[in-house]
Amino acid sequence: KLAILTVPDSPADKKQENTLLDERLLTTPSVAVGRAMLTGSDMAEICRTALLQAMSTTRVWNDAIADEVLRKEDAVDHYEDVLGTYLVKLSAKHLSVDDNRTVNTLLHTIGDFERVSDHAVNLIKTAEEIRDKSIKFSDEALGDLSVLEAAVQDIVNRTVDAFQKGDTYAAGKIEPLEQVVDGLVREVKTRHIARLQAGVCTIEYGFVLDDLLTNYERIADHCSNIAVAMIEVAADKFDTHEYLANVKHGGSVKFEQRYEKYRGRYTFPPEAYSEPAENQAEG
Repeated sequence: KLAILTVPDSPADKKQENTLLDERLLTTPSVAVGRAMLTGSDMAEICRTALLQAMSTTRVWNDAIADEVLRKEDAVDHYEDVLGTYLVKLSAKHLSVDDNRTVNTLLHTIGDFERVSDHAVNLIKTAEEIRDKSIKFSDEALGDLSVLEAAVQDIVNRTVDAFQKGDTYAAGKIEPLEQVVDGLVREVKTRHIARLQAGVCTIEYGFVLDDLLTNYERIADHCSNIAVAMIEVAADKFDTHEYLANVKHGGSVKFEQRYEKYRGRYTFPPEAYSEPAENQAEG
């Protein structure tokens, strides 16, 4: 399914985008804000599909999918430029409280969505290295990555869905999951070091693994930023550090419950080295 998802890039689609953000709509700010949100939602959807496609190439390389991810990244860059300019012009208009919140949310989030698409391109580059060097991760390493990748896909899907629906309640579930992703990244590194010491992995393969982990961790960070922006703007304030400090260290029962729920969902299989090191696959 993901392989056939494409970015509209025909002349007709470009015309549709220009119509959505027609500057003549600025004379009716409420309509212009609605169109801007639709465009932002489209941008978020492109980021989602680009990332999921890029993740698939780290397992099985596909030229067509890789090219598609690069086209999507170009499209997202274009969306950010056009939408950012439009939002600045909208900000100068007399807006209702709700419209002003929508504009502020978009201004605070489109940069993070653009960064997610950048990480999708980074994953393509890592996938190329895996292909070019014929890297074959061990079953244990693949198992670890599968758990982490499932969590990353979950947080991206939840973030895009919450953003598109303007659902701040759903956005409140993102930060606990981001903390889980951070923990999973640390565990994957720890388990890799154990395999390295056991002689079933190599330093070179560790570099590639580290590239994957860095991108996954940062993708989750951007999802957290988007969720926090939605919540803080809805509350008519914007202090990311204060919000995160209160959520993580304020003894939030709800946060702890959600964290434990997600942590229980994403667990690693026990380590097992049933074969001599020289017979093991790398990774």
